[in-house]
Amino acid sequence: MLKQKYLWIILIVILALSLSFYFIYNKGKDGGTGKAEEEIEEFKEEDIEIREAPVKIEKGTVVGMKTGKKEWEIEADKISLAEDRKKTIFEKIKKAVIFKDNEPYLNIQLNKCIADMGNKSMELVGDVVIETKEGDILEGDRFFWDSEEETLASLEPVELTVKENNITADWLISDVELNKLELQGNVKVTFKIE
Repeated sequence: MLKQKYLWIILIVILALSLSFYFIYNKGKDGGTGKAEEEIEEFKEEDIEIREAPVKIEKGTVVGMKTGKKEWEIEADKISLAEDRKKTIFEKIKKAVIFKDNEPYLNIQLNKCIADMGNKSMELVGDVVIETKEGDILEGDRFFWDSEEETLASLEPVELTVKENNITADWLISDVELNKLELQGNVKVTFKIE
């Protein structure tokens, strides 16, 4: 009878150990996978960040359109799409033109252009020379083209040459024709009188 009691106790201990090993083994195997699947399901699409290299194009021409008409056109040897995918960066620019009434109006020489393809506005950077159809020349280091307002602005020193007359200022806002000028800071106007 004592043997039977010990036998039952040993049998219960073996059963308990077997069940413990079974649950431990399956929890480690199944529990880890189940938990990982739950964690994966918790992630939303917005939480996943994909890091892609920016798109780069060798030699190309990009046209900015506004209400079905050409607003600007840039031809460059190097065109790249910024990481935010909202801006296009032009370098080694061969030709840059801003149109008025679907006709070329401002010819621009510059080192770099950053165009916002959503609102078609541009930042013109580096030894910028803007020449109008009439031959007026506007020079500076950095200009901003506001597509909606059709204005040029610079918060850095500029120089405007109209015929043989010269205007310099610390900053400028102008319409596309360079007729309506707002100049501020150390404005100097030099007229040639004949």
